[in-house]
Formats: sequence, C-alpha cells, structure tokens
Amino acid sequence: MLSASPVVVHQGGTSSGKTYGIMQYLLMCGMWNANEVITVVAEDIPSLKAGAYRDVQNIIADNPDLQKWYPRDLHNKTDRIIKSRSGTVLEFRSYQDTYDARSGKRDRLFINEANSVAYEIYEQLSLRTTKQAIIDYNPSAPFWAHEHLFGRDGVEWVITTYRDNVFLNDNIRRKIEGYEPTAENIERGTANQYRWQVYGLGQVGRLEGLVFPDFKVTTQWPDQYKWRVWGMDFGFTNDPTTLIEIRYAHGDLYWKEHIYETGMTNTDIVRRLVGKEHPRNELIVADSAEPKSIKEISDGGFYIRGSVKGADSINSGIDAIKRYNVYITADSKNLIEEFSSYTWKMDRNGKPMNTPIDAFNHGIDAGRYALSKRLLAQGKPLQAVLVDF
Repeated sequence: MLSASPVVVHQGGTSSGKTYGIMQYLLMCGMWNANEVITVVAEDIPSLKAGAYRDVQNIIADNPDLQKWYPRDLHNKTDRIIKSRSGTVLEFRSYQDTYDARSGKRDRLFINEANSVAYEIYEQLSLRTTKQAIIDYNPSAPFWAHEHLFGRDGVEWVITTYRDNVFLNDNIRRKIEGYEPTAENIERGTANQYRWQVYGLGQVGRLEGLVFPDFKVTTQWPDQYKWRVWGMDFGFTNDPTTLIEIRYAHGDLYWKEHIYETGMTNTDIVRRLVGKEHPRNELIVADSAEPKSIKEISDGGFYIRGSVKGADSINSGIDAIKRYNVYITADSKNLIEEFSSYTWKMDRNGKPMNTPIDAFNHGIDAGRYALSKRLLAQGKPLQAVLVDF
C-alpha cells in the first residue's frame, strides 16, 4: 500500500507491478473517500489505453467487491471516466501543453510513465492537486524527477523490482534474470549490465565509460530548427533496422527514433517510409555496406545515399557529435537504451581506450552517418570539419 505522503515517486523496473499497484490504491481511495476527483495522466491516449486505463478495468473485473463500488453503469468509456458509488471520479487524460494542464482541479494526481511527460505539465497539474501527487517511471535514464523532486521534504521515493510482483509470469522472470551478468548468462550471451540495472534492479541505468555520458532525455521536439538530417542502419534477424531523425535547434542536437525493428525487408522499409510520409526529397544517409538495400529503397522513390567510411570515421563522427548537447526524445526508448549502454573498450587496467565497443549502436550509427555527412567535410582533418551553419 502506498503512503499518504504529499508526493510519491515510484521508480520501478519492468514488470514490478508498480502501475497495477498504484491503480489498486487509487481505487481504494475512491471507496474510502467521498466525492474526490482523481486524475490519471499519460503521455497520450494510446499510452493510457495500453497502460493505466486497461489496468484499472482488469482490476475491477477481477474483484467482485470493486464491481459493487464501481458498477458498469457509472463507467463512461467514451470520455474514459469511472465513477464510484461514493461520488469519486477517476478521469484518464493526457495534456498537450502547460496551457491545457491549467484546466481543472483534483484531489489526487497520478502520472504514469512520468519520464514521457514534460515537467512543466506536471508542475501545472500538481499546483492544482490538493491531496497527493504520484508519479511512476521505468528508470531508463535520469529525468526531471531527479532534478526537481529527489531529496525534497514531503516526497517519498519508492523503488520496486520484478521480485516484488508475486504474480509475474515465469517466462518474463527468467528473461529478466537472464540479463544479470553472471558467468552462466555471459556464456549464454544474454547478460546485459544496463538492462539488469534498469529492468532487474530498478536502478537508473547509467554505466561507467559511456561514449556519450552527458546526453539528456527530453519531452521537447523542436518545431523550429535550423536543419535536420536522417540516418539509417540496416539489420534483419538479430540487429534492428533503424531510422533516426536529428534536428539542430538552439545550438543543440535533438534525436528521435522513427524505425527500430528486426525482420524488415527493403519492401517493408519503403512501405514504412511511405506510411510515415517521409519527405522524398530529404536525404537519408544509410550504411554503405548495404548497396543493394540502398538501391532498392532508392528505386522505391526515396533520396538515399551511402555513408562515407574510412580510417577513424567512427571516432571522427563521435568527436563531432560530442561538440554539441545531445537530447533524446523520451519516446525513443531504444535510442535511450543505446546511449545508456554504448561504452568505450577498457584496457587490462580498467581504463577506457579510444575505441567504442561495437554493440548498442544501431540507432547511434544511423545518426552518426547522417551527422557526419552534415558536420564533416569529406577528406578534411577534424580541426576543419565543422560546416558553417
């Protein structure tokens, strides 16, 4: 059971049951307290329907006592409002901006997957919340809660893991435990230090020796920008095909993943580009090791060219990127995981070498291809590579 602290931050690894438990708590609040307004918020409506809103319906359906308190005739599915016989209202909403968040007041607030919701929206909602604000998130990377809430009076920080979920499916449990870097898991090839920290231990995933240690996660995606570039890396069975867009705004680089998927043929890629209404006249810089794929996508009507590779091209591209602040959009989950896992090789003394480990880099490579084309002048040394903006 959650505490009654004015603010509760619930940091939990995957399958820890945090959202389910919070919704149970809020349903109980609706039984104990009359005429409350409880607002449940997510990044967008699809996220609500796949998360907290679906959970609350399953919880009620599985509990006859809750069905008496929350009868079907008081459930407005169109507006996603569930009412209790006590007069309490649970409303499930998303907010586009801070102006939108200023409408309405409530007794209790719950923001599901808060790292995908802007701090400014949380701030406006919490200002209009009289009793309690709750947020939960999967700790893939630090975000505004660590800056604005950690260590403050009246804030309780709760950490849960998959071990706290007694109802967890055994297959999911085994998959999570396969990430632990034990000798057995390392030999099997399933060990993953980052995923073990985040999904297994419920800890914020930042490893030592990161290539890009200062990247930040943001909910902002600039509509106004000086330029943008597109990069693609090819994969199929084990590695994903990726399409990354990077926008240069306010002197910073904003990264967003559009495709991150295994099993995609070139026909699938063209179909996806059409579905995304990708601008056909905007260059996509792709892995030059796949000329056949580049030709077939080009034949599909898209402006795509191979990347320029050469001696030290990886490090030159990394050095060019590191001249800027890097922001990853919060909905780019795989890209966040890559930036949180992409590390330098270590020597026998545990000191980083000047060579990155060739792993956790499919989206990063796609972005590097595109930015190298934009930022680096071909054939010139790094000291002279910056292109005039």
